[in-house]
Amino acid sequence: MALLFRFSQLRNSIWSSCPARLRMQHTVLSSGTQLDPKSYEKRLFSTRVQETASLHKTDLGPCISGIQPLKFKQTSEHEQSAPLLIFDIETTGFFQKKTTGNFQKDNRITEFAVRDLCGGKNSTFETLINPERGVPGYLKTVNDINTELVCKPDVPRFSDVLPLLLAFVRSRQTPGKPVIWVAHKVNTFDGPFLAQEFNRCSAQMPEDWLFVDSFCLARKLPKVEASEDKKHLLNLESLSKRYDISVKGSAHRAMHDVTTLCHVFQKMSVDLKLTYEGLINETTKASYFNNLVK
Repeated sequence: MALLFRFSQLRNSIWSSCPARLRMQHTVLSSGTQLDPKSYEKRLFSTRVQETASLHKTDLGPCISGIQPLKFKQTSEHEQSAPLLIFDIETTGFFQKKTTGNFQKDNRITEFAVRDLCGGKNSTFETLINPERGVPGYLKTVNDINTELVCKPDVPRFSDVLPLLLAFVRSRQTPGKPVIWVAHKVNTFDGPFLAQEFNRCSAQMPEDWLFVDSFCLARKLPKVEASEDKKHLLNLESLSKRYDISVKGSAHRAMHDVTTLCHVFQKMSVDLKLTYEGLINETTKASYFNNLVK
Protein backbone atom coordinates (compact mmCIF):
# COMPACT_ATOMS: atom_id res chain seq x y z
CA MET A 1 0.00 0.00 0.00
CA ALA A 2 2.89 2.36 0.76
CA LEU A 3 4.25 1.92 -2.75
CA LEU A 4 0.85 2.48 -4.30
CA PHE A 5 0.42 5.67 -2.27
CA ARG A 6 3.90 6.82 -3.37
CA PHE A 7 3.02 6.25 -6.99
CA SER A 8 -0.32 8.01 -6.55
CA GLN A 9 1.58 11.09 -5.31
CA LEU A 10 3.90 10.84 -8.30
CA ARG A 11 1.06 10.64 -10.80
CA ASN A 12 -0.90 13.46 -9.21
CA SER A 13 2.18 15.72 -9.12
CA ILE A 14 2.78 15.30 -12.83
CA TRP A 15 -0.81 15.53 -13.99
CA SER A 16 -1.45 18.60 -11.85
CA SER A 17 1.35 20.48 -13.65
CA CYS A 18 0.37 19.59 -17.22
CA PRO A 19 -2.88 19.17 -19.21
CA ALA A 20 -5.15 16.49 -17.78
CA ARG A 21 -5.12 14.72 -21.15
CA LEU A 22 -1.90 13.99 -22.96
CA ARG A 23 -2.43 14.33 -26.71
CA MET A 24 -0.32 11.85 -28.64
CA GLN A 25 0.26 13.81 -31.84
CA HIS A 26 3.98 13.38 -31.14
CA THR A 27 3.73 9.65 -31.86
CA VAL A 28 2.67 7.45 -34.71
CA LEU A 29 -0.42 6.38 -32.83
CA SER A 30 -3.73 7.09 -34.48
CA SER A 31 -4.60 10.77 -34.71
CA GLY A 32 -6.54 12.08 -31.76
CA THR A 33 -5.54 9.25 -29.41
CA GLN A 34 -5.54 10.52 -25.86
CA LEU A 35 -4.38 9.16 -22.53
CA ASP A 36 -6.74 9.86 -19.71
CA PRO A 37 -4.90 9.77 -16.36
CA LYS A 38 -7.71 7.79 -14.74
CA SER A 39 -7.77 5.06 -17.37
CA TYR A 40 -3.98 5.14 -17.41
CA GLU A 41 -3.82 4.31 -13.72
CA LYS A 42 -6.28 1.43 -14.04
CA ARG A 43 -4.88 -0.04 -17.24
CA LEU A 44 -1.15 0.26 -16.73
CA PHE A 45 -0.54 0.11 -13.02
CA SER A 46 -2.86 -2.47 -11.58
CA THR A 47 0.19 -3.96 -9.81
CA ARG A 48 2.53 -2.25 -7.38
CA VAL A 49 5.05 0.16 -8.80
CA GLN A 50 8.69 -0.26 -7.81
CA GLU A 51 9.57 2.28 -5.14
CA THR A 52 12.40 3.68 -7.26
CA ALA A 53 9.83 4.75 -9.86
CA SER A 54 9.43 8.08 -8.16
CA LEU A 55 9.27 11.78 -8.80
CA HIS A 56 11.54 13.34 -6.21
CA LYS A 57 10.17 16.45 -4.59
CA THR A 58 12.27 19.05 -2.86
CA ASP A 59 11.70 22.12 -0.77
CA LEU A 60 15.12 23.50 -1.67
CA GLY A 61 13.79 25.54 -4.59
CA PRO A 62 16.06 25.73 -7.59
CA CYS A 63 19.14 24.31 -5.84
CA ILE A 64 18.98 20.49 -5.72
CA SER A 65 21.83 18.34 -4.37
CA GLY A 66 24.23 21.28 -4.81
CA ILE A 67 23.34 21.61 -8.49
CA GLN A 68 22.67 25.19 -9.49
CA PRO A 69 20.26 26.02 -12.35
CA LEU A 70 22.19 26.51 -15.59
CA LYS A 71 21.56 29.54 -17.78
CA PHE A 72 23.55 30.10 -20.96
CA LYS A 73 24.71 33.41 -22.36
CA GLN A 74 22.59 34.73 -25.20
CA THR A 75 24.02 35.84 -28.54
CA SER A 76 20.65 37.07 -29.78
CA GLU A 77 17.47 38.58 -28.42
CA HIS A 78 15.95 35.11 -27.93
CA GLU A 79 15.67 33.97 -24.34
CA GLN A 80 16.59 30.47 -23.23
CA SER A 81 13.27 28.77 -22.63
CA ALA A 82 13.98 25.12 -23.40
CA PRO A 83 14.30 22.66 -20.52
CA LEU A 84 17.74 21.09 -20.28
CA LEU A 85 17.18 17.44 -19.35
CA ILE A 86 20.25 15.49 -18.23
CA PHE A 87 19.47 11.78 -18.49
CA ASP A 88 21.01 8.34 -18.27
CA ILE A 89 19.91 4.76 -18.80
CA GLU A 90 21.06 1.34 -17.66
CA THR A 91 20.51 -1.58 -20.04
CA THR A 92 20.93 -5.32 -20.50
CA GLY A 93 23.88 -4.70 -22.85
CA PHE A 94 25.06 -2.67 -25.82
CA PHE A 95 22.73 -1.32 -28.48
CA GLN A 96 22.04 -3.79 -31.27
CA LYS A 97 20.33 -2.49 -34.37
CA LYS A 98 17.21 -4.51 -35.10
CA THR A 99 17.79 -7.14 -37.78
CA THR A 100 14.64 -9.17 -37.27
CA GLY A 101 11.07 -8.51 -36.23
CA ASN A 102 11.69 -10.12 -32.84
CA PHE A 103 12.44 -7.33 -30.37
CA GLN A 104 12.88 -9.83 -27.55
CA LYS A 105 16.35 -10.64 -28.92
CA ASP A 106 17.45 -7.03 -28.53
CA ASN A 107 18.93 -5.46 -25.43
CA ARG A 108 16.55 -3.39 -23.33
CA ILE A 109 16.51 -0.53 -20.83
CA THR A 110 16.50 -1.55 -17.15
CA GLU A 111 16.67 1.89 -15.48
CA PHE A 112 15.95 5.45 -16.53
CA ALA A 113 16.70 8.73 -14.75
CA VAL A 114 16.41 12.37 -15.74
CA ARG A 115 16.97 15.76 -14.09
CA ASP A 116 15.95 19.15 -15.47
CA LEU A 117 19.05 21.30 -15.08
CA CYS A 118 16.86 24.41 -15.10
CA GLY A 119 15.93 23.43 -11.55
CA GLY A 120 12.74 23.98 -9.60
CA LYS A 121 10.39 21.56 -7.89
CA ASN A 122 9.53 18.17 -9.39
CA SER A 123 12.58 18.37 -11.64
CA THR A 124 13.80 14.76 -11.36
CA PHE A 125 12.33 11.43 -12.36
CA GLU A 126 13.73 7.90 -12.08
CA THR A 127 12.45 4.37 -12.40
CA LEU A 128 13.55 0.79 -12.76
CA ILE A 129 12.14 -0.78 -15.93
CA ASN A 130 11.21 -4.41 -16.53
CA PRO A 131 13.17 -5.39 -19.67
CA GLU A 132 10.99 -8.48 -20.22
CA ARG A 133 14.17 -10.51 -20.72
CA GLY A 134 17.02 -11.74 -18.57
CA VAL A 135 19.84 -9.47 -17.40
CA PRO A 136 23.35 -10.87 -18.01
CA GLY A 137 24.99 -11.92 -14.77
CA TYR A 138 28.12 -9.81 -15.23
CA LEU A 139 26.05 -6.61 -14.98
CA LYS A 140 25.40 -7.30 -11.31
CA THR A 141 29.01 -6.30 -10.61
CA VAL A 142 28.72 -3.22 -12.83
CA ASN A 143 25.49 -1.55 -11.67
CA ASP A 144 23.98 -3.95 -9.14
CA ILE A 145 21.01 -4.64 -11.43
CA ASN A 146 20.07 -8.25 -12.08
CA THR A 147 17.15 -10.27 -13.41
CA GLU A 148 15.66 -10.77 -9.95
CA LEU A 149 15.55 -7.01 -9.34
CA VAL A 150 13.76 -5.91 -12.50
CA CYS A 151 11.97 -8.93 -14.01
CA LYS A 152 8.96 -9.05 -11.72
CA PRO A 153 5.33 -7.87 -11.93
CA ASP A 154 5.72 -4.80 -9.71
CA VAL A 155 8.41 -3.23 -11.93
CA PRO A 156 6.81 -1.27 -14.82
CA ARG A 157 7.61 -2.04 -18.43
CA PHE A 158 8.69 0.80 -20.69
CA SER A 159 5.20 0.84 -22.20
CA ASP A 160 3.88 1.51 -18.69
CA VAL A 161 6.36 4.32 -18.07
CA LEU A 162 6.03 6.05 -21.46
CA PRO A 163 2.79 8.03 -20.80
CA LEU A 164 4.16 9.25 -17.47
CA LEU A 165 7.49 10.20 -19.03
CA LEU A 166 5.79 12.20 -21.78
CA ALA A 167 3.64 13.95 -19.19
CA PHE A 168 6.70 14.75 -17.06
CA VAL A 169 8.50 16.28 -20.05
CA ARG A 170 5.47 18.34 -21.04
CA SER A 171 5.20 19.62 -17.47
CA ARG A 172 8.72 21.04 -17.88
CA GLN A 173 8.36 22.29 -21.46
CA THR A 174 7.55 25.80 -22.64
CA PRO A 175 4.84 25.56 -25.34
CA GLY A 176 6.29 25.94 -28.80
CA LYS A 177 9.88 25.46 -27.60
CA PRO A 178 12.11 22.37 -27.97
CA VAL A 179 13.26 19.98 -25.28
CA ILE A 180 17.03 19.53 -25.01
CA TRP A 181 18.23 16.14 -23.77
CA VAL A 182 21.87 15.66 -22.69
CA ALA A 183 23.61 12.33 -22.10
CA HIS A 184 27.16 11.02 -22.32
CA LYS A 185 27.45 9.12 -25.63
CA VAL A 186 23.81 9.77 -26.43
CA ASN A 187 24.52 9.48 -30.17
CA THR A 188 25.67 5.88 -29.94
CA PHE A 189 23.95 4.57 -26.83
CA ASP A 190 21.19 6.39 -24.94
CA GLY A 191 19.51 7.93 -27.99
CA PRO A 192 19.20 4.72 -30.03
CA PHE A 193 18.01 2.77 -26.99
CA LEU A 194 15.33 5.36 -26.18
CA ALA A 195 14.14 5.44 -29.80
CA GLN A 196 14.03 1.65 -29.86
CA GLU A 197 11.81 1.54 -26.77
CA PHE A 198 9.47 4.11 -28.33
CA ASN A 199 9.38 1.98 -31.47
CA ARG A 200 8.32 -1.05 -29.44
CA CYS A 201 5.39 1.01 -28.20
CA SER A 202 4.42 1.86 -31.82
CA ALA A 203 5.53 5.43 -31.15
CA GLN A 204 8.26 7.86 -32.12
CA MET A 205 10.15 10.36 -30.02
CA PRO A 206 8.64 13.85 -30.45
CA GLU A 207 10.10 15.89 -33.28
CA ASP A 208 10.84 18.81 -30.95
CA TRP A 209 13.21 16.70 -28.84
CA LEU A 210 16.87 17.60 -29.46
CA PHE A 211 19.84 15.62 -28.13
CA VAL A 212 23.32 16.79 -27.10
CA ASP A 213 26.18 14.30 -26.70
CA SER A 214 28.39 15.51 -23.83
CA PHE A 215 31.08 13.06 -25.00
CA CYS A 216 31.36 15.02 -28.26
CA LEU A 217 31.53 18.28 -26.31
CA ALA A 218 34.31 16.84 -24.14
CA ARG A 219 36.40 16.30 -27.26
CA LYS A 220 36.58 20.09 -27.61
CA LEU A 221 37.97 20.65 -24.12
CA PRO A 222 41.59 21.77 -23.74
CA LYS A 223 43.97 18.86 -23.23
CA VAL A 224 44.93 18.15 -19.62
CA GLU A 225 48.69 18.53 -19.49
CA ALA A 226 49.28 16.82 -16.15
CA SER A 227 47.55 13.56 -16.99
CA GLU A 228 48.99 10.33 -15.56
CA ASP A 229 48.57 8.36 -18.78
CA LYS A 230 49.26 11.37 -21.01
CA LYS A 231 45.88 10.92 -22.67
CA HIS A 232 42.86 13.18 -22.92
CA LEU A 233 40.32 10.86 -21.28
CA LEU A 234 36.71 11.58 -22.10
CA ASN A 235 34.65 9.11 -20.09
CA LEU A 236 32.46 10.42 -17.27
CA GLU A 237 34.72 9.07 -14.53
CA SER A 238 37.78 10.82 -15.98
CA LEU A 239 35.88 14.07 -16.47
CA SER A 240 34.75 13.89 -12.84
CA LYS A 241 38.38 13.62 -11.75
CA ARG A 242 39.33 16.49 -14.05
CA TYR A 243 36.84 18.75 -12.30
CA ASP A 244 37.34 17.27 -8.82
CA ILE A 245 33.70 16.15 -8.66
CA SER A 246 32.60 13.49 -6.19
CA VAL A 247 29.03 12.20 -6.02
CA LYS A 248 27.82 9.86 -3.27
CA GLY A 249 26.09 6.64 -4.22
CA SER A 250 26.67 3.70 -6.55
CA ALA A 251 28.42 4.56 -9.80
CA HIS A 252 26.80 3.29 -12.99
CA ARG A 253 23.30 3.66 -11.57
CA ALA A 254 21.16 6.00 -13.64
CA MET A 255 20.49 8.83 -11.17
CA HIS A 256 24.05 8.76 -9.82
CA ASP A 257 25.43 9.23 -13.32
CA VAL A 258 22.84 11.91 -14.06
CA THR A 259 23.93 13.88 -10.99
CA THR A 260 27.58 13.47 -11.95
CA LEU A 261 26.92 14.62 -15.51
CA CYS A 262 24.98 17.65 -14.23
CA HIS A 263 28.12 18.86 -12.43
CA VAL A 264 30.45 17.91 -15.30
CA PHE A 265 28.25 19.51 -17.95
CA GLN A 266 28.13 22.79 -16.06
CA LYS A 267 31.93 22.83 -15.78
CA MET A 268 32.36 21.96 -19.46
CA SER A 269 29.93 24.70 -20.47
CA VAL A 270 32.10 27.26 -18.71
CA ASP A 271 35.35 25.92 -20.19
CA LEU A 272 33.86 25.89 -23.69
CA LYS A 273 32.17 29.29 -23.21
CA LEU A 274 29.03 27.59 -24.49
CA THR A 275 26.09 29.80 -25.40
CA TYR A 276 22.49 28.71 -25.81
CA GLU A 277 22.74 29.09 -29.57
CA GLY A 278 26.03 27.18 -29.54
CA LEU A 279 24.35 24.37 -27.63
CA ILE A 280 21.52 24.19 -30.17
CA ASN A 281 24.12 23.84 -32.92
CA GLU A 282 25.46 20.73 -31.17
CA THR A 283 22.11 18.94 -31.13
CA THR A 284 20.97 15.84 -32.99
CA LYS A 285 17.29 15.71 -33.91
CA ALA A 286 15.04 12.97 -32.59
CA SER A 287 14.22 12.00 -36.18
CA TYR A 288 17.80 10.71 -36.58
CA PHE A 289 17.27 8.13 -33.84
CA ASN A 290 13.69 7.36 -34.94
CA ASN A 291 14.96 6.51 -38.42
CA LEU A 292 17.81 4.47 -36.98
CA VAL A 293 15.48 1.90 -35.42
CA LYS A 294 12.85 1.63 -38.13
